Amino acid sequence: MSQPFKLFRIQGIDSQLDQARLKLQKIENELRDDAALQQAQALMDAADRKLAEAKKSLRSIEAEVQSQEVKVEQAEAALYGGKVRNPKELQDLEKESASIKKYISTLEDRQLDMMMALEEAEAEHQTAHRELQSVLDEKATRDSLLRAEQANLIKEFERLETERQHSITGLPQDDLQQYELLRKSRKGVAVARITDNACSACGSTLTPALVQAAHSPTQLVKCSFCGRILYAG
Repeated sequence: MSQPFKLFRIQGIDSQLDQARLKLQKIENELRDDAALQQAQALMDAADRKLAEAKKSLRSIEAEVQSQEVKVEQAEAALYGGKVRNPKELQDLEKESASIKKYISTLEDRQLDMMMALEEAEAEHQTAHRELQSVLDEKATRDSLLRAEQANLIKEFERLETERQHSITGLPQDDLQQYELLRKSRKGVAVARITDNACSACGSTLTPALVQAAHSPTQLVKCSFCGRILYAG
């Protein structure tokens, strides 16, 4: 097995490792992405606050209506109880009772508005809750699939790393260093196959002597244009 072929095979393994790394990073990013959940939770929190405020407002006005109704009862009890005989006092009681009743009517209108607001808040709360549950369910399903894919990728990654270790066994250290440097400087492609007497990486036509030299099982021959290691195939 020639040295260029060994490096070409290692490059294939490294390319698969690079792809696996990218996929694993993408999966990790997707698992961390909870923007939709945060948005749904924010809407749920807002709906919680709105519902609580609507209930509080309705309870407050109901208590006020009840309080005013007690006052009307007291005023009318005094008015018709026979204890008050002074015309002026009776007139004042009648005015007070009428005023309170008018105020109660206003309060009841507001109470009706509050009841409608509560119904609206309850509807929004139910919608927000359904949306949050839907997002949670979707995220759980998605995360489950992603973690399964992640587990398979990790196994594949470990297999490729083991294969790489076996592949570099017996490879001269200088050749491996050249390969590593070229991978960094040539966008991951350190070894180029010769196709139709040309470098498959940069497309440059190679001289017959260079093509012949690339068939050496031990010598590393490089493209005169891009500097990549040539593999004759």
